[in-house]
Amino acid sequence: MLEFQKQILTTLVEDDSLLIMAPGLGLFKLFCSFLELYCNNDNHLVFVLNTSPALDKVIQERLLSQGIPQAKALQSIEYDTPSDTRTTMYRQGGVFSVTSRILAVDLLLKRVPTALVSGIVVYNAHRVRANSMEELILQIYREENEEGFIKAFSDQPHAFTTGFAPLQNKLKTLQLRSVQLWPRFQVMVSNDLTHDNEEVIELRQPMTEDMEKIQQGLIECMEATLAEVRKSNQRVNVPEYTFENSLFKSFDAIVRQQLDPIWHQVPASTKQLVGDLKVLRQLLAYLTTYDCVSFNSFIETIITSNTPAPNSLMKRQSQWLFLDAADRLITSSRKRVFVQPSDKEYQSTPEMAFNRTLVGDLPNNIKLVLEEQPKWKLLQDILDEIEEDVTTNTIHGAPVLVMVNDQRNCAQLQEYISRKQALPQKLAGRYFKWRRDMQQIQGATQSQASTTQQQQQRQEQITPQRYVPNKRRRVRGGSATASSPSSRPPPSSASSTVHSNMIETAKRLGEDNNDDLDDFGVGDDDFEVDSIIATMELGEHDILPTFEEVTAGSIVTIQCYENDVNEQVLEDYQPRYIIMYDPNPAFIRRVEVYRAMNPSLQVRVYFMVYDNSVEEQKYLSLIRKEKEAFEKLIREKSIMAIPIQQQRQSEKEEMLIRKVSSRYGGGELKLATTQTVIVDMREFRSSLPPILYSKGVKIIPCTLLVGDYILAPDVCVERKSISDLIQSLNSGRLYSQCESMKTHYKIPILLIEFDENKSFSLQSVADMKENIVATDLSSKITLLTLAFPMLRIIWSSSPQETTTIFKQIKEAHDEPIAEEAVLIGADNPDQVNTTINVTPEDILRSMPGVTSKNYWLIMNKVNNLESLAKMKEKAIQEIIGIGPGKLLYRFLHRTIRT
Repeated sequence: MLEFQKQILTTLVEDDSLLIMAPGLGLFKLFCSFLELYCNNDNHLVFVLNTSPALDKVIQERLLSQGIPQAKALQSIEYDTPSDTRTTMYRQGGVFSVTSRILAVDLLLKRVPTALVSGIVVYNAHRVRANSMEELILQIYREENEEGFIKAFSDQPHAFTTGFAPLQNKLKTLQLRSVQLWPRFQVMVSNDLTHDNEEVIELRQPMTEDMEKIQQGLIECMEATLAEVRKSNQRVNVPEYTFENSLFKSFDAIVRQQLDPIWHQVPASTKQLVGDLKVLRQLLAYLTTYDCVSFNSFIETIITSNTPAPNSLMKRQSQWLFLDAADRLITSSRKRVFVQPSDKEYQSTPEMAFNRTLVGDLPNNIKLVLEEQPKWKLLQDILDEIEEDVTTNTIHGAPVLVMVNDQRNCAQLQEYISRKQALPQKLAGRYFKWRRDMQQIQGATQSQASTTQQQQQRQEQITPQRYVPNKRRRVRGGSATASSPSSRPPPSSASSTVHSNMIETAKRLGEDNNDDLDDFGVGDDDFEVDSIIATMELGEHDILPTFEEVTAGSIVTIQCYENDVNEQVLEDYQPRYIIMYDPNPAFIRRVEVYRAMNPSLQVRVYFMVYDNSVEEQKYLSLIRKEKEAFEKLIREKSIMAIPIQQQRQSEKEEMLIRKVSSRYGGGELKLATTQTVIVDMREFRSSLPPILYSKGVKIIPCTLLVGDYILAPDVCVERKSISDLIQSLNSGRLYSQCESMKTHYKIPILLIEFDENKSFSLQSVADMKENIVATDLSSKITLLTLAFPMLRIIWSSSPQETTTIFKQIKEAHDEPIAEEAVLIGADNPDQVNTTINVTPEDILRSMPGVTSKNYWLIMNKVNNLESLAKMKEKAIQEIIGIGPGKLLYRFLHRTIRT
């Protein structure tokens, strides 16, 4: 460890605090070193929160490499771990990684010996939100155990700078009073990482002429779109709407955060502009990341998505496509792939020799260009230089590490290094095949639309008009189409469909005409598509006749930037040469730490960046924003009010203040009992249980068959968020839930809960129709109230408001009994089984043919979902009946067509 890392670890052991470090300074290593202290001791019970299963495996591997026995290393508790097993594990002690939902339930049900817990470690503390499960866990833990420690780790300083007093509020949420700030410019850090023998070669690669035109066009389109957003929204924070901020993914969250409270009043044009900003930002990133063929295909996909289908309602198109800058970038994007006779460069472009097998049939009168990414050639030159350096200096054991942004880039670079010319031609072959398929689909669609139009015209000539024409006077901005009554849903905007279309395009370009070609997946987080690691095609020269050890000096490794894995990558490979294909500030610091810990390796770093590009500007902006974030945190730390450990007032004192008045007699009256709410296990995904607990309500987790919240022996509440309400109404599940509540409870209540950060509006003004339509959300709710006259509906603007309403309702009713609530809805007491896993049960209950009355029959007779999927139709029908069994069997064995 370096000196500053030792100092951080020493301070962490001594005091409870929140550690905020600059990215890349070794947070993951410090985190594992801290856990190692408690893995070596037998008499400790430590919980780790906010880690993923993949990260748990990396932590376990690191602890094992440090000599920690398997039995004492980090243990993961998953959702399928039975409650009895969890209780036994807690009693035995150890270091456990557990999900917040499971630990919160176990704490409330007293399965965890809270007094014996040594401490709780919170990783990724920037993700802990107010009224979250983590806050509930820490609150219960600190109330029942004042001696144990709480440690929090984070390397995202910018996440603590938004909102009012963000650092102070975060410390209050984490039940902490102190914070450690370790930026890169801290004196001790700077002294440890600064060395005279640093060998860094910065390579500023110029972009091609067409790439510069595309970049300039995208910048002009983004600035024009930002200007329109600022002009159309006077109630938003205009200084945030800058081009520099729009380069980052966080800009999308900033825009939605400001517009969500008035989203129902935001016109469709503004929503379209917000979506266009995201698309343009992605295109700017793709310009320097993807090859010319893939980038041009994305441009064509956007154009296709904005082209209305024949005889369809005219949808709103992206306005930036009508700018002159958009025309220039579209033309330049195509010219990077091929030129056609109408281009002035056509005559001067030489005929390109290509492999007909890879490219396939080309359209007539075009010439292939297939402009390579400038960094590809630069990377090959660097590798040649390294090879020459190794040969000249006879260096032994000099592995090379190449770092890129995503898996798609990783796969393409592997392909380019091994085959060079084959990669662009292969991509071109897939591209032209994709274009031919698109033209066939469009031709078939237009033919079908033409036939449908002729049929409609004949029908209109025969059938008279059956509706009353709209006689309302048209106002400015209105149109005949907009004012006419229609039951059809409004057409979706172009930006709402462009993402899915671009995903499909990337998948098509990743498909191969032959089985022996490799597949490039989509590797971008914006599309939320899982990255696919390309499998390389092996030639005869790649296969050795015998098994031999590959020496470290002959390895060229291409890896992606992964926050918590990069430190392990550097330690595992011990690279002598590091090539940063894409700039990344966090990894630069990891290299600095790696150099400081291995001064004898003489590491050479190649830093590649496009000159005068958005890539360079984004990199510099990241560094500046991080510095500004730490400056804000240092300033807030110096002036903030240190949170005091709040000890919740006892319920007896609280009830005395609330219920007893000194102006009247009766001071010796018997006080009311503690307010209790029985909560279904599945509701611990929401923020309502933590808020109820913070307001002094005792919550009891149970697996309820009827309802989500039991407020009293005769009061049952079914909670629905807006998205859940729409889904339940469409599937008919809400009807059966209301029927069950009406059968078993005197007062059934439907709680419709809104998000506190969004508008308190069920439907936007644009979605309201002049005529009553049975498919509307409001119409379905009306039909539900007519079917269940005793059903009460609560409209709550936020979970905090829901808590207030619950407390008011409970004042007039007795407290519920958990033992009775879990039995309601069961045909016999044997159905109640608290060891059933909640997640598989939710999946089972969502299947067709499975109802609230027969799902227990399946759970008692079938071991798991896999066994259910393998059962015969007759066997399923014997359990739940002929009709439901047939529905369930068809659902399980239905063929999915793609």
